[in-house]
Amino acid sequence: MNGSVKSLFVSEIEGLHPRWRLVRLLGALIPSGTGLRLRPRLYRLGGLRIGRGTVLSGSLHLTGNGSPAKCLSIGQNCYLNEGVAFNLGGDIVLEDGVSVGMECLFLTVTHAIGRPTFRAGQSECKPVRVGCGAWLGARVTVLPGVSIGEGAVVGAGAVVTRDIPPNVLAAGVPARMLRALEAT
Repeated sequence: MNGSVKSLFVSEIEGLHPRWRLVRLLGALIPSGTGLRLRPRLYRLGGLRIGRGTVLSGSLHLTGNGSPAKCLSIGQNCYLNEGVAFNLGGDIVLEDGVSVGMECLFLTVTHAIGRPTFRAGQSECKPVRVGCGAWLGARVTVLPGVSIGEGAVVGAGAVVTRDIPPNVLAAGVPARMLRALEAT
């Protein structure tokens, strides 16, 4: 194999992560809504950082070139519903006590605006962080580089395009603060 073909081959398979693939395959055998505490233990065997007391209602969907074990960190006593997807080009941190509704999407990769003949320019990775005790409703989309403050609530279907402060209710497309919430 010449150098350029070998380099191409290596770059094409670098995201396979065989250990994670095996664990994910075994996890897929557990039906959604069951194995709520078994699934996190299984994922920990695959190298994921998932805190004690965290419950996963369904399998996690992980994409991107980043290593799941290095890029994703889920705190203690979190709840993730079915169909949650993480794009792991950059780091994603869910702090302790975070609740995530069905089919939420966390993105870390975006693109600069390119030339007129190809607008999806150079890719950029930006981290995502969700603070302690935050709650994201079903089908929330969190865009790259966004932080959601502790104790914040993000309404179902919202698209979070910029930081959400702590202890607020936010909703909409794009998500905006609707009102402050009690901080204690």
